[in-house]
Amino acid sequence: MAHYLLSVYLAPGDHAAGGDHSPQEADRKVAAFEQSLVDAGQLVYSGELDAPETAVYTSAGGQLGDGPLHPAADQVDGFWIVEAATRTQAQALAVRAADACGKSVALRPVRAH
Repeated sequence: MAHYLLSVYLAPGDHAAGGDHSPQEADRKVAAFEQSLVDAGQLVYSGELDAPETAVYTSAGGQLGDGPLHPAADQVDGFWIVEAATRTQAQALAVRAADACGKSVALRPVRAH
């Protein structure tokens, strides 16, 4: 099976808002979605990120900066790495993830090394 990254995105300033759901509803729906991944043997790893303002970025030359690299752009809020037999199956998981968290989700294949 292939691995896929499901990245949860949010608009600037929306970190505390909880997307399209109340924080309690989002927590409940995300926990249920994640448990379904565990039950199906599809969850490889997951994580929720702290607010974008806590980020530190670095240039290729090693210069550090505080805050998100592009403050006006949507930011990654969390992610799942999942196993899926087909891209279609992974797309269905991405749809379920977006519904669970009430935020946009991007799906990308993970290349094996």
